Amino acid sequence: MNQILKSLVALTTLGLGANAFGQGLVSLRPDKDEFARRLPLTITLDAGAGYDSNVNQSPSDAHDSGYLTAGVGAEYRGGDRRTTYNVTASYNGFYYLDPAPGQDDYQQSARVGLNVRHKVNPRMTITDSLYAAYEFEPNYAIGSGTTRRSQEYLYAYNDLALSYAWGRKFSTVTGYTISGMDYQEDSLDGESYLSHIFHQEFRYAVSQLTTAAVTYRFATSSYDNGFGDYTSHYALVGLDHNFSRRLAGTVRVGAEFRDRDNGGTETSPYAEGNLSYRADKDTTFSIYGRYGLEDSSIGTYQSRTSVRVGVTAQRRLTDRLTASGGLHYIHDAFDDSADSVDSNYDEDVFSLSAGLDYALYKNISLTTSYSYTTVNSGNSLRDYDRHNVSLGLRASF
Repeated sequence: MNQILKSLVALTTLGLGANAFGQGLVSLRPDKDEFARRLPLTITLDAGAGYDSNVNQSPSDAHDSGYLTAGVGAEYRGGDRRTTYNVTASYNGFYYLDPAPGQDDYQQSARVGLNVRHKVNPRMTITDSLYAAYEFEPNYAIGSGTTRRSQEYLYAYNDLALSYAWGRKFSTVTGYTISGMDYQEDSLDGESYLSHIFHQEFRYAVSQLTTAAVTYRFATSSYDNGFGDYTSHYALVGLDHNFSRRLAGTVRVGAEFRDRDNGGTETSPYAEGNLSYRADKDTTFSIYGRYGLEDSSIGTYQSRTSVRVGVTAQRRLTDRLTASGGLHYIHDAFDDSADSVDSNYDEDVFSLSAGLDYALYKNISLTTSYSYTTVNSGNSLRDYDRHNVSLGLRASF
């Protein structure tokens, strides 16, 4: 375990407590329903099989394979009138029947989340959010790291925040976020990084439905190879608005002022937003978007400007049948390469997923899913198309 990862684990352990998502896309997730359900412990078991059309993500020599999968998950919610919390954990194993040359036949992923909200008094609330994942596939919902499969990596995130209401209309939110990525593959080891963000927000309730916000963030990021190290200042303004009891949105816009240790300074526009809709107990819908500079995660490139937009939805069609889906689009512009041979290039990633769950019995469901990913890159070696389909059973207790 490298020094960056050791620091990250130590610091996130100190902040064990709450909802997982600051500078990454995790921070754009609405949290108003985070503690709404009062279910106790839930355990889920999964088993199934699937087919992957391009395991090695090759632009011209795709290697396909069938696979078997099994997993277990748990969720616990509890607390009282002052303190509420929920804990989630999951593990999934994938056995590829015909792995690509140089790839292991067994892959695994694990995720842990811990969310806590404590009301100190009527004016002060403390929240903490922890999310950690060991993955072998890119997770577009996180919005950090590489956008293609690159063997195993560890991602961790923790955000600790204190909210204080100074009056009926004016309040502040002060917080600290730490996040990092540790790549297990030797060729990407230098791209492992650790980031710190200190954030201060001033909020004013314009009306019962609308709150205006002014936000300042100070961020530092350090890499194992030292090449991409930087510090940044963010100046943002925004609004939080409840369009109705079911529809709510948030937006922040402004600028980032980045100072690279090895490449001068840069000023870039920055914007992030989220819109969530709960039509009824059977239908949820969410849209997110973000534009700004991101950690490069590719060799000699210092600058990566990204646009990320996505839609997720879930709908209970009948008493037995539930449908879900997601759509993610990423546009990356890679610039400022330290290698004079490399040229700047753009890359577009499009990912579509859909699934159906059919309740065979009260706690046993038949699950089906399909996903499609395509990458169109200025670097032809990174182009690929990929289909993935699976069928399985899920039991909940």
